[in-house]
Amino acid sequence: MPQPRELVAALLTAAAVVLGLLALWVLRDVLLLAFAAVVFAVVARAMADGLEERLRVPGRAALPLAGLLLASIVLVTLWLLQKHVAAQFMQLSERVPAALPALGEALGMPGLADAIMEAGRQAVSAEGMFGRLASLGATVLGVFADAALIAFGAVYLAADPNLYTAGLVKLFPPRLHGTVRDTLTTLGNALRLWLLAQSASMLITGVLTGGALWLIGVPSPLALGVIAGVAEFVPLVGPFIGAVPALLLAFSVSPQTALWAAGAVLVIQQVESNLVQPLVTRAAVSVPPALLLFAVVAFGVLFGIPGVLLAAPLTVTAFVIVKRLYVREALGEPTAVPGEKT
Repeated sequence: MPQPRELVAALLTAAAVVLGLLALWVLRDVLLLAFAAVVFAVVARAMADGLEERLRVPGRAALPLAGLLLASIVLVTLWLLQKHVAAQFMQLSERVPAALPALGEALGMPGLADAIMEAGRQAVSAEGMFGRLASLGATVLGVFADAALIAFGAVYLAADPNLYTAGLVKLFPPRLHGTVRDTLTTLGNALRLWLLAQSASMLITGVLTGGALWLIGVPSPLALGVIAGVAEFVPLVGPFIGAVPALLLAFSVSPQTALWAAGAVLVIQQVESNLVQPLVTRAAVSVPPALLLFAVVAFGVLFGIPGVLLAAPLTVTAFVIVKRLYVREALGEPTAVPGEKT
């Protein structure tokens, strides 16, 4: 029989665990923002390390220079493309409604366009417009606030990552300090490699998609290439989402153009899946596709759209932690861990 003192201690421990899990669930949105800041900090730190190692930039100047370089790349790209992309996105918004009748006819649903247009008219009717605008304004302000929080958090994390790593390590018993420290280092390397591979895949997909649609004659190929490249960030599901605007615009030209566009998208996705991805992930992080698929669904259910957007880095994080701490340390099974330096 357990002693009363032991029973009380066990009950208090169980209650503390339950309260801790409940607090984590209540704060899940904040934790997701913190993880997004970590991802951006990894990008900034990787650029700073590259400048320091390859261009011999002093350590204190490397991170600010990396931030300026990243901001400059974004601003110059937007400046070069804004005329074409803005114009093509305007064409996109004008041509999509025109594409709906052709889509309805192709699907054997001639009333589809009228139903969608009527739903759109009701959505923008005067009734409830102010409420929708207020809700939209609050959403936009919330997005900007979250973006600012992520940006500032990423700056602090990238400026002195060892400070936060050391603090996290101290939360564990001394005998585990070395293992936890090694795991965090491996996790940072894995996220860095994954981000590098994903950036290459997004760039290749965007260029191939835009070029193919331009050759076929689909309107707004540059905008569609940008959409396809950005959508590639979401594993497995993103390419299908990114293909929808291209197919709609192709239908606005002709059914034959739509067939050519569908074939081009399919070929590009096969090239990306069977050639590009194996090449870019050979030295990076290879996560089983089925695991990624269910992870996207699971994180989407838990966290909504932010969970879908961050599903891949979250899965990489969980993958590394499970293989390093559970499979290798707890079970004693030898296993290769992504991001681990050999």
